[in-house]
Amino acid sequence: MQDFTEGNIGRQVVNFSTPLMLGNLLLSVYGIINMIWVGRLLGHTAVAAISASLPIIMLMPAFLIGLAMATNVLIAQAFGRKDTALLRKILANSFFASILFCLLISIIALVLRRQLLEWVHAPQEIQDMALSYLTIMMAALVFQFFVYWMTAMLRGLGDAKTVVKILILLTVFNIVFVPLFIRGIGPLPPLGVAGAAWGTALASMLTCIIGYIYLVRHNPYINMHSWDYSLDWHIIREVFVIGVPASMQMLVVSLAGVIIISLVNSYGTDVTAAFGIGMQIDLLATIPAMSIGMAATSIAGQNLGAQKIDRVFQTLRMSVFFGLAIAVTCTAALAIFSHQIGAIFLKQSAEHANVLNLVGEYYHWMAFIFPCFAVIFVIQGVLRSAGDTMALLVLSFIALIIIRIPLAYVLAGPFGFKQEGIWMAMLFSSALAVGLNWLYYKGGRWKKKRILGKQKPSESIN
Repeated sequence: MQDFTEGNIGRQVVNFSTPLMLGNLLLSVYGIINMIWVGRLLGHTAVAAISASLPIIMLMPAFLIGLAMATNVLIAQAFGRKDTALLRKILANSFFASILFCLLISIIALVLRRQLLEWVHAPQEIQDMALSYLTIMMAALVFQFFVYWMTAMLRGLGDAKTVVKILILLTVFNIVFVPLFIRGIGPLPPLGVAGAAWGTALASMLTCIIGYIYLVRHNPYINMHSWDYSLDWHIIREVFVIGVPASMQMLVVSLAGVIIISLVNSYGTDVTAAFGIGMQIDLLATIPAMSIGMAATSIAGQNLGAQKIDRVFQTLRMSVFFGLAIAVTCTAALAIFSHQIGAIFLKQSAEHANVLNLVGEYYHWMAFIFPCFAVIFVIQGVLRSAGDTMALLVLSFIALIIIRIPLAYVLAGPFGFKQEGIWMAMLFSSALAVGLNWLYYKGGRWKKKRILGKQKPSESIN
């Protein structure tokens, strides 16, 4: 655990966000590795079955990730104000309120699983495989949530190193169990696509158990026997007031992405392939900005709890400087070496030459989006630390739905820029989002938020 209310903020930003980058990278990598196992062991129909389930599987946890973000904010503020009694009450109330909500979502998804697959237009020939995969994943959703909750709680307490240990454990278990359950071993029969889900479910369950045992031994707050189980509706309300808009913001981002992809697809297979390669690279290049933004939430949250607003301002400045340093490096690399980086995904051949040229065209514009992300994620991290997630939802809706989507259609169609018009719209809307977020931050309404009220600490954190 780390107290961010004292010490050098620049060093804290670097030291705390660096392991978070590694953790987020692991989350990205193990999903890719699992899909590789499925494709190599079962073939393209199995990949299609899992792909058909992915929109649903990504949608359901979005609500839970928002609640985990709320827990992160509440714990960071309580830890910053050094109020152990309040912290233990937050742990109990946020955990059980979130668990009950998770179980509700899981039950709804299981009851409606066939309809959900029909809504995403899963092809008839793969529906049975997709259904088996989706059923197991939704039944095991509670274990996935517990991993989210543990890592959010630890970030609030300033413990990024343990977050990485938990995510390494989850990644290793997934890499080992998924192929074993797919192919079978010893008395375990081959389970096919369902085996991929069983492997992921078992990995999450074991990570929960081992992670909790480890934390009970090394963290004085995680032991459930020491929590304050008195019902506090104010805390429960804050979990949902902060968490639901955060979840809705993620849904807005996903919706905008789906619309953009549908527009990209209208320009042919080569453009779609180039965009797919670009998105894989973008996912990795965005991890530093996203991780620094998560660090800013915890660091600023603790200082807001301690009412040290000057340190919150310093957190934003140092986080932006650190994020921009990495983002500018990514921009330079992608602007100069886009063709070579794209060639990692495709062999250099006449057949793929057009796709690689389109990747270069994509990064002619999109290479410059990463400095925008470096600023946006940090500002949003600070606003989130104050619990001002409704403002983030509105700002994202304006930038992505009101500006990006219409602009992409106009530039690509009537203005005749075709797919380049889409890339222009994505870059311009991100630059505009920087301005919108900065103006709201400078307006200072977020500083007036009082998540935990003005109660005085009843027990100090040593």
